Amino acid sequence: MDLNKLVVKDLKSNDESTIRYTFNCVYNKYYKLVCFCISQYVKSKEDIEEIANDSFLNFFNSIKKLDENKNIKYYLLVIAKNNAISFLRKNSKYVTLTDEALKFIPYEQTYESNEIIEKLKNILSKDELYIVVEHLIIGSTFKEIASDNNISINTIMSKYQRAIKKAYKYLKEEKVYE
Repeated sequence: MDLNKLVVKDLKSNDESTIRYTFNCVYNKYYKLVCFCISQYVKSKEDIEEIANDSFLNFFNSIKKLDENKNIKYYLLVIAKNNAISFLRKNSKYVTLTDEALKFIPYEQTYESNEIIEKLKNILSKDELYIVVEHLIIGSTFKEIASDNNISINTIMSKYQRAIKKAYKYLKEEKVYE
């Protein structure tokens, strides 16, 4: 039987010892990977460990929703990423475009993107800038951005369209883009 199916089956069972054993197996197998994923966003070891444990707790609490076809490793990593981003927002450490955030931009795009981003900071709201950077530079889909921020996809798309119109108008006036 596939590991994912076995884990889901065991964790959905009513046998407490089976659930505990299986959860510990998942925890031990993926803990370092989850910590690595979180470390891409958060640098403090204590915060990484706390977010990792919260991620596993979220995973455990939502296990009843999982079906056998769900990839547990992927599911855990999505939870970890979302928890890391939420942690940063809650602690006001997440500034849309700091040097820390810009490390996710591919190297060859960094210089040109930074110049344009600096100009866009003057005309776009924080939310608009975040959506533009997430979509155009990091490559997130609107669905992923909406999911990560608990906002409807229509709201994300309308903010994106408004931001693009503002950016185009501004860049055209500045003769950056013709």
